[in-house]
Amino acid sequence: MKRFLALCLILSTVFSVTACFGQDSGETIDKRTYITSPLPADVLEENSILRRPDAAADVNDYAAVTETAPPAETKAPETVQIAPSTEIDIPTIPQETRLSFVAVGDNIIHSAIIEDGKNHAGDGEEYNFKYIYDNVRDEISAADVAFVNQETPLGGKALGYYGYPNFNGPQEAGDALVDAGFDVVCIATNHMADMRDAGLEGTIKYWRSQPVTTVGDHLNKEDYETVRIHEKDGIKIAFLAYTYGTNGMSVSSSSGLVIPYLNETDIRRHVAAAKEQSDIVIVNMHWGDDSSFTVNAEQKKYAQILADCGVDVVIGEHPHVLQPMQWMDGKDGHKMLLTYSIGNFLSTMYNDYFMVGGMLSFDIVKDKNGTRVEVPLLIPTVTYYDVNRANLSIYFLDEFTPDLASSHGTNEHGATSIEKLRGYVTKAIPKEFLPTSYQ
Repeated sequence: MKRFLALCLILSTVFSVTACFGQDSGETIDKRTYITSPLPADVLEENSILRRPDAAADVNDYAAVTETAPPAETKAPETVQIAPSTEIDIPTIPQETRLSFVAVGDNIIHSAIIEDGKNHAGDGEEYNFKYIYDNVRDEISAADVAFVNQETPLGGKALGYYGYPNFNGPQEAGDALVDAGFDVVCIATNHMADMRDAGLEGTIKYWRSQPVTTVGDHLNKEDYETVRIHEKDGIKIAFLAYTYGTNGMSVSSSSGLVIPYLNETDIRRHVAAAKEQSDIVIVNMHWGDDSSFTVNAEQKKYAQILADCGVDVVIGEHPHVLQPMQWMDGKDGHKMLLTYSIGNFLSTMYNDYFMVGGMLSFDIVKDKNGTRVEVPLLIPTVTYYDVNRANLSIYFLDEFTPDLASSHGTNEHGATSIEKLRGYVTKAIPKEFLPTSYQ
């Protein structure tokens, strides 16, 4: 009897084990029923970092299934629920950065312009010159970088306001340039010392209070060695500026002020420093003979020096008329865009050829091969004033009408016409640099 009971006990044990583990090798076993606690933290960490690109995922997504989970059906068992993979945003490096650049020439505040600004002032204003730029405002403000040469001082009201020959204009004239959209203002001209120390200091102080990059303004020798950098969209543009002279006027040595006269040694040093600190170097040159359509020997000499130094663009002024524009070859195959004179932007000089200037336009392009100038163009402009040297406005010459030409105040000093005005352009500027309307 004891043997029989032992045998039954053995058989009962065997059947119990078989029921638990199964005899068929193909039978599915739900292993999840044996997981009774969450996965260790180090396992969750490994799953988060190695199996999912989103490292910021919620750790609850990785919590293990407990023994209360329903049995598996036909899917393979899972111990951890993994969120679907997501794409990683890899920042792209731009293949090319392109800036639009425009520059205009001498902005001269003659006494007639001061009077006209006073007559156009509104309520609460003493002067207003903004109306003068209405017809060219869109092109100026649309450019990524816009440059103007402010020919005459804006030293402050306390000095009095004067026109030719020793200028000082209302600072509202500068406000109008800022309002028009100019980003870079040059004051290195033959008139910058017209009001001596006080005039130059006042002009520098005013412009440095404005949201512009100033060029040609030097409070001391250290400032004179500081390259002006204007940065836009990751492109660093270095600006330098020089003048041939200051009409015999000067500032005192005790003031510390430095006037950037043409000097080969200084130019070579400054250009070398500018090239180290920037992507492209633009030099403003106040040079040449007043009222002359012919380039003189000094201009040619310094143009070649600048090209050999590696300057990219020269913006020329002072003759008050248009002079030739070209690509100039420098050392080691370097090419420099050269404008000897882009003429006046604003003035009330008496002859019609002084009214014609140009808006220099080009693109600054930066890519893996470096930075360069592309698509240079000179867009002709003309300043209008009536027989009273009043009601000023700047136009693009293509938009200047025969009626405006016939009513222009310069007719008092010789008849003008659209054909004459266009002739001043085509005689000076090669067609390759002019709009299609001049081809």
